[in-house]
Amino acid sequence: MKKFIKIFAVYLITYFASSAIIFAVENQDMFCKINKKYSDLGKKTNKSLKLQLYKRKRKNDLSKLNYDFEKWTGKIEAIDSVGDDSAYVSVSVCKNVTIKTWNNSFSDLMNKTLINIDSELYEKLLDLEEGDKVIISGRFTKSQTDFFQESSMTDSGSLSEPEFIVNFEDIIKIN
Repeated sequence: MKKFIKIFAVYLITYFASSAIIFAVENQDMFCKINKKYSDLGKKTNKSLKLQLYKRKRKNDLSKLNYDFEKWTGKIEAIDSVGDDSAYVSVSVCKNVTIKTWNNSFSDLMNKTLINIDSELYEKLLDLEEGDKVIISGRFTKSQTDFFQESSMTDSGSLSEPEFIVNFEDIIKIN
């Protein structure tokens, strides 16, 4: 009986761990498909009315996703210090789509996305470089305009190469 319980326990752990990975991949895939759809539409026009409509529709589609993301894969696009006590990081998670912290203290006043030098996460950043493949977890910041806060200055940029602002909780280098 004990042997059966151990085998069953291992089965459950394996099943739920693999389910969590599948869920993470499906969430990232959905996020990427939504952004690709509206990027493709946005490239076909320069009319601001259409771009605004596409952003509104993207917002509606993104609202079906959770603010939290876990075990997404990506590639470090940028990583550097901000002043003496924080760092910023930008990660490409699909073609022409990045998720990132703000890269300066002024922009970050409300969101507090910059990674503090005294955190464990900052210590993990020390071994990372641009181009490194990573597994990331965190939370998107909220936005009335885009559902997930997006930092582009124009509607065209927001659709063609969106940069979503996040609070990273973990970044692990893939060897």
